[in-house]
Amino acid sequence: MDSFLLHKKLPPNFSVLIPFIRFEKELENELLLSGHTIVFKNNKYFIVAPLDKKPIWAQELLSDCQCIEFSNKAHAVKVLKSFDTLGVYFPTDANTKLADSIRKDLRELSLKRIEFKVPSPFNFKYFAWGLLDSSHLIVCQSPSSQFPLGWHEFKEDKAIPPNRAYLKLWEVLSLGYIHLDKSDIAIDLGSSPGGWSWVLSQFVSKVYSVDKAPLSEKIQQQKNILYTSGDAFQIKPTDFADCSWLFSDIICTPERLLGLVHNWIDNSNVQNFVCTIKFKGDCNFDILKEFLQIQDSRIIHLYQNKNEVTWIRQGNKK
Repeated sequence: MDSFLLHKKLPPNFSVLIPFIRFEKELENELLLSGHTIVFKNNKYFIVAPLDKKPIWAQELLSDCQCIEFSNKAHAVKVLKSFDTLGVYFPTDANTKLADSIRKDLRELSLKRIEFKVPSPFNFKYFAWGLLDSSHLIVCQSPSSQFPLGWHEFKEDKAIPPNRAYLKLWEVLSLGYIHLDKSDIAIDLGSSPGGWSWVLSQFVSKVYSVDKAPLSEKIQQQKNILYTSGDAFQIKPTDFADCSWLFSDIICTPERLLGLVHNWIDNSNVQNFVCTIKFKGDCNFDILKEFLQIQDSRIIHLYQNKNEVTWIRQGNKK
């Protein structure tokens, strides 16, 4: 469907989804498999019937959207200035010159790199807007994301972490997807070069760090990180009876990871997990269903994820 006259076909209180860049096809497949009707889509955004839960492959969900007609630029600016909070613009590819001109006359909530804190203190209210066409605004007064449009770029630590994988855990922790206690003990499987173990060492009492490859020198210096050389799939869960959390960013098939998770659930005290499910090629939605059948599970595509998703389970200790 072309965007021309699209405003006449919009369902009441429609939702807008902003896909992760390069993963528009995954979002489309997820919606179709879930039985959701896509009213309109391009590579910037999707319009769908009302949704109350953000799909895995959506960077942002804008619910209860309004389509507001305007007669000229000044009228559009007046409408957007009438809201009590600052706005955030989301690109739609509709008349970008007009959008840029409107934005020059507005105060906007700017996107700034996030200072890592747990939990993040960022709590600004904002609305989101874009152009449906040259005479209609799309406005959402209740975006789903804490940070504007799900944009989670951190002020990175360039001194200690050996790579950027640690940013996944920063996102999980700062957005409150899990809650760690200083008395917790964690195991990090497939941990080399040690970015995840480094993050965890700041929030739990002890981290067992397991990998065939060694940790980076700076990570090895952390006193509460206990490195073990070994295969993450061969170690015995019963040898780590004091663990309450399992973390894994292992490069392996989703099926093999699922088997590992079940082994630890059945044969250890670990009931809390954060694991990266990695794909080679298209997303396997069937295997995601199997992960979600585990009680207290959720799956998120983090801003820091690539062709992968993050499976999280915060259950009870045995």
